Amino acid sequence: MKKDICPFCGSKRLYKVTQTSFKCSTCRRKYSQKKLEKDFIVLDCFCENLSVNECAKSLHVNYKSIKDRYMDFRKLALLHVEEIYRQNRAEFSEYDEYYFLPQNKRGKVKYLFEAIGILGMVYHDLVYTLLLPDQFSHIKNAQKDIKITYMKEYAKYLNRYKIMHFEKFDSQLIRFWIFLEENLLHFKGVSRENFIYYLKEYEFKFNYTKEEQKKILWKSWLEK
Repeated sequence: MKKDICPFCGSKRLYKVTQTSFKCSTCRRKYSQKKLEKDFIVLDCFCENLSVNECAKSLHVNYKSIKDRYMDFRKLALLHVEEIYRQNRAEFSEYDEYYFLPQNKRGKVKYLFEAIGILGMVYHDLVYTLLLPDQFSHIKNAQKDIKITYMKEYAKYLNRYKIMHFEKFDSQLIRFWIFLEENLLHFKGVSRENFIYYLKEYEFKFNYTKEEQKKILWKSWLEK
């Protein structure tokens, strides 16, 4: 960040309001240089894939403050990839149906109903994902023996009738599923309610370089 340039409009017509605050004569925006610098450092930590705890310790900032800021960036990433999808939704060339389960629950039929279904698509080598409806909600309260029987049959069905179309063996989607799983391993657990934000975070990070990520999110953050 350049201190002599307005971060919002790029004007050099700035004047001090306080020791750390400035106002732009062009766009009339008032801002705290110190706060923006800290926000940018947190954004840098986010894009570098540092954990909330690592970022909080390095900045000597409250853990919750960093956690909330990371979630803000996830939401901005989600808005960005949704807009890209809206612009390119007629140009998908590949798709694949995928079910996510934490590593310690994989291979165990009784946990299949906890799997989160994802539909992945590719356009111009970029990946886009959609969360599938919860297909197992109607059996979660069933008796244990009925549930396990149903799961075994459903597991066989998924193996046979999974939706997919690849144009080449070395697919972006296969690489993305591996990337997603490797990164979600760092979390002790992600609730189904918040899963979309983590999914979109890594979709965004998979599609863009770190420098592109910072540029896109910083622009969105300033506009916000």
